[in-house]
Amino acid sequence: MTARLIGIPKPQTFRSEKLRRAVATLPCQACGRSGSTQAAHANMGKGMGIKASDALVAALCTKCHSELDQGGKMSKVARREFEAEMVLKTYVALIEAGVIGVLK
Repeated sequence: MTARLIGIPKPQTFRSEKLRRAVATLPCQACGRSGSTQAAHANMGKGMGIKASDALVAALCTKCHSELDQGGKMSKVARREFEAEMVLKTYVALIEAGVIGVLK
């Protein structure tokens, strides 16, 4: 009998263009700048061959997003804390804007 190798399936990463577009409408949650906001993915929960979930996005302007990704001004711990704070602020802003709500 021949042994069959069964691969371990990769976990499905959450993707939502609708959420990314909604995040991009917000002002930057770091500096308050409007008009150049992007849905910046946090670097938590990703690794080799694993992309970060769209559920971990923060509304950051191009400048703040670039500074986060370059990471030169922050330690790794400070970057992770900043990412978590920006994701949280983004979700609060989405809820307060009525973009995210609770379903019955």
